[in-house]
Amino acid sequence: MSKQKKQKYEINLLPKDPFYKTSLGRFLTWSLNAGRYIIIFTELIVIASFASRFVLDRKVTDLNESIHQKEMIIKSQAQFENEFKLAQSKIQNLSQLDQQNNLVEVFPLLQQVIPEGIRLSKLNIKREMVGGEGVAISNSSLNNFISNLQLSPSFTEVSVSRIESRDEKQAGFEIQFSASYSL
Repeated sequence: MSKQKKQKYEINLLPKDPFYKTSLGRFLTWSLNAGRYIIIFTELIVIASFASRFVLDRKVTDLNESIHQKEMIIKSQAQFENEFKLAQSKIQNLSQLDQQNNLVEVFPLLQQVIPEGIRLSKLNIKREMVGGEGVAISNSSLNNFISNLQLSPSFTEVSVSRIESRDEKQAGFEIQFSASYSL
């Protein structure tokens, strides 16, 4: 056989619908094709977020374990920290006492200037400064106390910051004072 032309036959079992040639048909065909791509893109995003969840969950778990380990380390060091703070406060108290090495020498000076009838409820002795609060039973004891402080060569810069009479049931005056001293 000589060159015979093979004929191609095309068999179309689904005939073309004339609806697809209309404007609405073309729009529906386009929207179906675009919708397919949108759905595929959305599914890819969902799959990526689902896969990333495993990674993020693992990171959260690791961080929680790390926090728990660090909490345990801190709790195990709590007793040492408490002991350290206690030692630190003792050292601070000792250093304050070293600064106030003349504390014993201030009491005789105060004893000389405080007359009978004065009761001190608070006494604060710092380096070169003494202050306190108390009660004067009578007006004369209050005057004697202030005069003794001002006339004493050991005390300077005497300041009485508060003098108040007590309530009706209790006689006397509440006082608050401060003074500098030199030894």
